Amino acid sequence: MKIRYIILTFLVAFITLSCEDWIELRPENSVTFENAFDTEKDIEAALFGTEQSLRVNMTAASWQPQTRGEYSDYRSANSDDLLVEQNPLYYEGQWSWNYNVIASANVPLPYLDKVEMPQERRDFYRGEISFFKAFIYLDLIRRWGDCVLIRDEVELKPIGKTSWPKVADHAISLAREAIRLLPEWDKLKECNGNPVTHRARPCKGAAQAVLAHLCAWKAGCKYMALPEDRDYDEQQLWRAADSACTAIINRRDIYDLEATPDEVCTKTFVDGGKECIFESVFRGYWNEFDEMNESNWTNLGRHYEAYPAITGKKTGDNKKTYYRILNSTVREMFKEYTVSNITVHDSRRDAWFYEFETMEQESEEITGGYAYPYKWRYARVATDGWQAGNFINFDQNKLFWRLADIYLLRAECRARLNDRTGAIADLNTIRDRANAQRYDESEYDGNLRYAIFKEREKELLMEGSRYFDVLRNGYYKTELYGNFRNVSDQDVVDGVFFNSLESALFWDNPLMRQNTYWLKRQ
Repeated sequence: MKIRYIILTFLVAFITLSCEDWIELRPENSVTFENAFDTEKDIEAALFGTEQSLRVNMTAASWQPQTRGEYSDYRSANSDDLLVEQNPLYYEGQWSWNYNVIASANVPLPYLDKVEMPQERRDFYRGEISFFKAFIYLDLIRRWGDCVLIRDEVELKPIGKTSWPKVADHAISLAREAIRLLPEWDKLKECNGNPVTHRARPCKGAAQAVLAHLCAWKAGCKYMALPEDRDYDEQQLWRAADSACTAIINRRDIYDLEATPDEVCTKTFVDGGKECIFESVFRGYWNEFDEMNESNWTNLGRHYEAYPAITGKKTGDNKKTYYRILNSTVREMFKEYTVSNITVHDSRRDAWFYEFETMEQESEEITGGYAYPYKWRYARVATDGWQAGNFINFDQNKLFWRLADIYLLRAECRARLNDRTGAIADLNTIRDRANAQRYDESEYDGNLRYAIFKEREKELLMEGSRYFDVLRNGYYKTELYGNFRNVSDQDVVDGVFFNSLESALFWDNPLMRQNTYWLKRQ
């Protein structure tokens, strides 16, 4: 029987890797799988394949465009983060990675009602499929805006893109279906009855996180939509996002903040733990994937970190990384303050950066004045072959969401809904964990929403969320870089903040249209 599941996994992988048609998916007829789904174990195996597809595809894909908003005190003059219009190829993104996951999720869908199993398990698998697709559509609309909307089957005829607010509506309905059908994490079981111990399996809390981010994105980015797509109530969306965040936060038996920021680095970023809401598992499994190597961006550590996290790096190599953060910036972000004549500082300073005060004293000829980021600490090193001793990647899981993100997203929702008391309480929850100074009305001239944005910047520093936070709040004129600060309102609607489509997508589909902003510059 074991060989049967290996063959089934191969078939699922084949459909998701046959990327040759107009959206880089090859539609498969029912003959391909007509004898593959006889038991619940077959359905489960197919969705294990989708879980793996998400793990591989969503880390092999480029991080464009979110790295364009990452906080850094250094960017090269040719960085695409600065909007270098004379090089439009810099802005092309490949969305086939996303559609591979959607194709994989759709494979077992026609067989759910044909295979004999308890209704509870049938609902669970349907909820998993809804989650995977909602998750991918969130990524698509944040990175490409308008995109091709695939529902339960790949269309056999060419279709054009759907506007991102309408895709968001579909994804929101999928997320709500996943919430309805999926159990909480502590109730997850394999079909053999064994409990699930990792946090890479879709559950109700993970679906709530998808819903919260979908609603917040659609609400906050209304200014980026075409005028004809703005006929919706963003306040209703903020309320929905607030409720979804609250559903997660209220389950203290399942999700809780780690005791200290340092434990976020040593536990949450390593293999999940109580602060993790959704992840992909890599720790201890790098040898299973030949394609999993240093080029796979399970996190942004490789863009920020050198010594001591990366094997073989020296103390002077931190001034050669792609992104760099000055010691003076670290002191400004994670300020000291006085309590009863005792000087206290935000403990994220010492968690996010390696021996900050000691390394700050090193000569600037060595450090360049830059700190030593240290959020990801556990290197995977090759043990044999010609690469023996070389850094492979971080032997840590890929974290998609953690509870601190959800607290601060709810704080933003509440600020938008004029619940100032609730927003400050959530903001202070995160500051209290870090022993940071509690919120004061004098901060940022009383602009609470901006204070929450800056708190997300500090808490989620180097984690890849800042670009989306900037856009959701409309802060691009002050918080992005280079010419991205100078774009017009029309440029924004035309899609300047989204990826350009690669040329291969137009070869077989006469209905495909380029992002308007980049079409004007080709």
